[in-house]
Amino acid sequence: MKKLFLMLLLGWIMLPSVNAQQTRTLRGTITDAASGEALPGVSLIVQGTQTGTSTDASGAYSLSLPAGATTLVVSYVGYVSQTLEIGTQSTLNLSLEADTKALEEVVVVGYGTVKKTDLTGSVATLDPAQITKRGALNPMEAVQGQVAGVDISNSTGRAGAGFRIQIRGQQSLSGGNPLYVVDGVITGGIDFLNPQDIERIDILKDASSTAIYGSRGAYGVVLVTTKQGSSVKQKAVVSYDGYVGVRQAARMPDFMDGDTWWNFRQDAYITPALLQNQSYNQNIGNNTNSDELRRRVAEKDYTFWPDLFIQNGSQVNHWITASGMSNKMGYTFGAGYQHEKGNIVHEEYKRYNFKASINHALNERWTAGTTFNLSVVDQEMGSNNAMLNAFRMPPLLKPTGTATGELIIQPGKDLPYIDMTSSVNPLFEMENSLNDTRTYYAIGNVFLQYAPVEGLSFKTTFAPRFKYEKNGQMQGTNTEGRINLLPAASISNTESFSYVWDNQVTFNKSIKEHNFNVMGLYSLNLFRDETNGLSAIDLPFNSGYHNLGTAPPDKQRSTSYFQQSTIMSYALRANYGWRDKYLLTVSTRWDGASVLAEGHKWATFPSAALAWRISEEEFMSGVRFVNSLKLRLSYGVTGNNTGVRPYDTQIRANTNTLYDFGGTIAGGTAPSGVVNRRLTWEKTNEVNAGLDYDLFKGRVSGTIDYYDKVTNGILLNRNLPLETGWGSLADNIGKVRNAGVEFSLTTLNVSTPNFTWQTSLNFSRNRNEILSLVDKNDDVGNKWFIGQPVRVNYTYVFDGIWQENQRELATTFGQLPGQVRVRDINNDGKITPLDRQIIGNPFPDWTGGLSTTLTFWNFDFSASLFARQGVQVFSPFHEEFLHLGDRGRAKLNVEWYMAENNVTPTRYSNQYPQPNNMGNFWRGTEGVGSYQDASFVKIKNLTLGYTFPTGMLEKVRISSLRLYSNVLNPFVFSKFTGFDPEWADASYANGGVSFVTYQFGVNVKF
Repeated sequence: MKKLFLMLLLGWIMLPSVNAQQTRTLRGTITDAASGEALPGVSLIVQGTQTGTSTDASGAYSLSLPAGATTLVVSYVGYVSQTLEIGTQSTLNLSLEADTKALEEVVVVGYGTVKKTDLTGSVATLDPAQITKRGALNPMEAVQGQVAGVDISNSTGRAGAGFRIQIRGQQSLSGGNPLYVVDGVITGGIDFLNPQDIERIDILKDASSTAIYGSRGAYGVVLVTTKQGSSVKQKAVVSYDGYVGVRQAARMPDFMDGDTWWNFRQDAYITPALLQNQSYNQNIGNNTNSDELRRRVAEKDYTFWPDLFIQNGSQVNHWITASGMSNKMGYTFGAGYQHEKGNIVHEEYKRYNFKASINHALNERWTAGTTFNLSVVDQEMGSNNAMLNAFRMPPLLKPTGTATGELIIQPGKDLPYIDMTSSVNPLFEMENSLNDTRTYYAIGNVFLQYAPVEGLSFKTTFAPRFKYEKNGQMQGTNTEGRINLLPAASISNTESFSYVWDNQVTFNKSIKEHNFNVMGLYSLNLFRDETNGLSAIDLPFNSGYHNLGTAPPDKQRSTSYFQQSTIMSYALRANYGWRDKYLLTVSTRWDGASVLAEGHKWATFPSAALAWRISEEEFMSGVRFVNSLKLRLSYGVTGNNTGVRPYDTQIRANTNTLYDFGGTIAGGTAPSGVVNRRLTWEKTNEVNAGLDYDLFKGRVSGTIDYYDKVTNGILLNRNLPLETGWGSLADNIGKVRNAGVEFSLTTLNVSTPNFTWQTSLNFSRNRNEILSLVDKNDDVGNKWFIGQPVRVNYTYVFDGIWQENQRELATTFGQLPGQVRVRDINNDGKITPLDRQIIGNPFPDWTGGLSTTLTFWNFDFSASLFARQGVQVFSPFHEEFLHLGDRGRAKLNVEWYMAENNVTPTRYSNQYPQPNNMGNFWRGTEGVGSYQDASFVKIKNLTLGYTFPTGMLEKVRISSLRLYSNVLNPFVFSKFTGFDPEWADASYANGGVSFVTYQFGVNVKF
C-alpha cells in the first residue's frame, strides 16, 4: 500500500514535467502585407481545438501549443484568413493580405448584377443567414426591421397571415404595393416561397434603381433570388433545415370579469331609468327575473368564452435540398413542407413546396438553364362569426342550456332563464361552418445565353406564372344569419396566368482606366385573369360546398369574370466607371400598356445616377481608418397604372336593364359609365442622395440616404356632377410628396479568437403630404387635405367626459353628464362638423430595427427588435369592446362613468362615458372612442444555437451540424390594449390574438 502511494505521489510530482515535454510555445508578429504596420487583435486558433490567442497592440503573440498541434488558423476582420502548417518551428511571423472579396461582392439590380462598390443607387441586400435564422414561415416576416425605409407589418395574427410592405411611404391616394420579382418572374408577393429556399433578397428603393422597371417601379422593387443551379460550385451536397415549434396565445386583452360585467350591465339598464326618472330595483338587468341568473352571480359561476376557442398552436418547417455540379451542369433540387396550426380552433395553414434549378454550360459560348417553383397551399379559416362571438359572449352566459345541459344555439336566449344577446353560440357556429382555400402557385423560367465574343452576350428568358385558387364556404343551419333556415354555401375558382419574355443584350468593355457596361432590353408581358363562382341557399342538407346543385334552381346564382392586359417594353442602361472612382449609370425604359387610352399608352421612364468613391482619392491615402467612402446622387422617374383595370378606357355595355320596346318590356344591356380618353400613367420623380461608408477595416459600416419624391397624375376615381348621369370616372388627379431620411449602421464590437459581438441598427423617417388635388381644394369627404398625409384621422377632439358639476355647461351643447365631451374648436357654442380636426394618422413617425449577434466558442446567440412609433389607428377591436351602449356583450375592463344610484356604486371617469349614455361623439370613425395609439417596440426573436466541431462530425460523415432554439415575439412594449399593435387596424373578425412561438431546429449538411 505504501509503495502504491509513493508511486502515485511521484507520478503527480512528475506530471508537470511530462506536460512540459508535450507542449511548446509559438511566438511571432503579424503585420499588414501592404503597409508593414502591426495588426492588433488578430485571432490565432489551433485547428480542431479551442486553444487560441490574439495579437497585442504591437502585433505580437505567444501561443502554447498542445501536443499533436499541426495546423494554425489565422483570421482578422478585413483580411484574408490563412491556414498554416506549424511544423517544428517556435517562431512564426506573418503578413496578412487585405480581403478584396468584399470589394467583389455583387448586388442584384434589374436585369443584371453590379459590384457593390460600383453601385450608384439605393439598394439593400439581405443574405440568406439573416432570413433563415429567424424561424419565419413567411419570408417577409424575416425581413422585418432589417432594412431602413422598408416598413413591414403583419396584416393579422391568423395562421398563414400575409404581410404589408411599404417602401419609402405611400405615394398614391389609393395605396400600392412594391413589385416582386422572383427569379425573373413578376409575382404578386413571395409568401408562396419557403424561406429556406431563398438565396438572397435585394430591395431597390430609389427611382434610379427602380426606373429600369418603368411603369411598375413606383412603389419599390423586391428582387428575390432562390437557390440556383448556377451558384453551385462544389461536389454533391445534401442538406436539411427544419424546426418544430409551439405557438402560445399571449398578451390577451383585459376583459371584464363576471362581477364587473354584471355591474356594467346593471348600469346600462339603470341609466335610462335615471334619465327618464323611472323606478328600478336590485333585480334590474335580469330581464327574466331568473333565479338562475342570480345564482350565477352569487356563486361567481362565470364562463370566459375565449378559453373555449383558444388553443396552443404549432409550427413545423422541413426543407431538404440536394445540389451539386456534374459535367459543367449545376443543379439544385428541393422539397419542403410547412404547417402552422393557429391559436383559434379550426385555423390551419399547410404549404408544400417543390423546387428544381439546372444550369448547364453547353460549351464556351452557350449556356442554358431553367428554374421551377411550385407551391400548394391548404388553408382553413373556420368561421369569422365564431371568432366574433367567441369574444363577444359575456361571462354570465353558458354554452349549454340550463334545462337540457346540451349545446344551445343562442346562449343569450336560454329562456326562460336568460334573455340577453341573440348571437349564435360560437361553438355551434364553428362546427357548422366552413371556409377553406386551396391554392396552386407555379413560377418558372427557362433561358438561353450566347456569348459570341468576350464581353458580349445575348440572353432570352421566358418566365411564366400560374396561380389557381379555389375557395369554398358553407354556413349551416342555425349559424349566424341562418337561424331556422337551411344551409347556404358558395364556391369560387380563380385562375391567373402571366408571362414575361425578356430579350437582352449585354456588353462589357474595359479600356485602360475606363469601364463600360451596356444593357439593352425588349420585353413582352401578358396578364390574364378568369374567375367563376356559384352560390346557393336553402341546401337540403349540410353537404358543405361540394353539392350546390341540390339547392332549388331559383336559389342558385352564378358569376364569371375575365380580363386580359399586356405591356410592351424597351429599355437601355449604361454604366461607366473611370479609375474605379467616378461612376455613372443612366437608363431609360419605354412602356406601352394596353389598359390606357389611345394616344396615352406609351411613356418614358428615365434615370441617372452618379457616385464618387472618395476613399480612392490621393488625399485620402493617409486616412487609414477609412476603408471605403462613397457619395451617391441620383434622379429617376417611375410609373404606375395599377389603379386602371383592363377595360376602364373603353365603353362597356355590361349593365342589364329593362326598356320599353314598342309597348313591350324588353331586356337589354346599357353602358356601365363614361370613360376618360386622356387617362395615362401616374409618374413619380425622385431625387436621392446617399453616403456609403466602411471604417476601421470593416468594423464600422453603413449607409445614410436622403430622398425626395413627388408623384404626379395620381390615378383615382373622380366624382362627376349629377347632371352627367354617371357617378365617377378614372382620372389623373393630385400630387403627393414623400421625403425622408434613412440610416443604417453595422459594427463589429468585439472580435477575439473565442468571442465576437456584432450589432446592426437602422432608422428611417418619412414625411408624407398631399401637394395638390382636383380643383386645388381639400376633399373633406375622403379626408384628403393639402399639406397633410394621404391618410389621416379626421374627427372631433376628445376633451374628457361631462361631469355632474358641468351639467349646466353641457346642456348648452345639448349634452348631459356622463357623455363624451369634444372640443368646440371654433368657439361658436355648438358642436358641428366644423369642429373636426386632424388628430393623427396611421403612418409611423419613424421606424427602426436593432439586431445583435454574439458567438462564444461554438455557441451563437442573436436577438432582434423592430419599432413603429407615432402610429394612430382606428381600431375595430375597440369599436367593438368599448361600445358602452350595448348591454349584452363582453367589454374591455375600463373605468366608466356612472351617476349616483341606489343599486351600483357611483363611478368617476374622465375617459370612458356612462353605459347607455355615450353621447353622439363616441363611436364610429366620426367619433373619438376607437382611435388608439398603436406605437410599439417588439422583440422579434431570441436565438441560441450550438455548432458541433467539424472534427467530431467527420467520423459520421457530416459536413456541418447546428442545433438551435428560437423564441419569436417574446415581448411587446406598447400602450395598445387590443390583441396586438402590429395589426391594430385589422378587422376584429380577422385580427386574431397575439402569440409567442417557441422553436427547436436543426441545420445539417452531408
